[in-house]
Amino acid sequence: MLNTCYEVACSVSLQFNVHKCHCLVVGKMYKFAISPMSLAGQEIKWCDQVKYLGTYLARGRALKFHVNPLKRSFYPACNSIFSHNDGMNGIVLLNLQEAYSLSVLMYASPALALQSKQINELNACWNNVIHRIFGYHRWESVKAVIYGLGRLNAIYEIIAKNIKRFTFFDYCT
Repeated sequence: MLNTCYEVACSVSLQFNVHKCHCLVVGKMYKFAISPMSLAGQEIKWCDQVKYLGTYLARGRALKFHVNPLKRSFYPACNSIFSHNDGMNGIVLLNLQEAYSLSVLMYASPALALQSKQINELNACWNNVIHRIFGYHRWESVKAVIYGLGRLNAIYEIIAKNIKRFTFFDYCT
């Protein structure tokens, strides 16, 4: 199959970069050593995890996604906005965080099959921002603040993005 992909790519003047290609085992055979794969006569590396759309796919019985890279990108984006908020109104600050930082946290979420635990982790990250903007303690709930402002928490943002994705594809087909 790889040879066929290579031949088709050559016929349309495209090239594969073997150094950016990786193999990952998912399913029953993930514990076994699998023979090397090659593309254009060059070997493709087998990996335990691969970076894809800002997150990591990990080998195993089922496909796993690691959301820690999303969280590690999200907090610096938030802090860069917080560092320049001298006396800024809370609503303005929330709008800035939603426009710039929340998009970092939600990046690729419709394309990933996230577990509920991972979605809750992303929601906790967003709740931390709400806590900081409006001066709430970590143990206080910010649900009323989020809903009172007519906003969605991260859980519902992910659901809404998935609904838009499926609605768009259903409409196109």
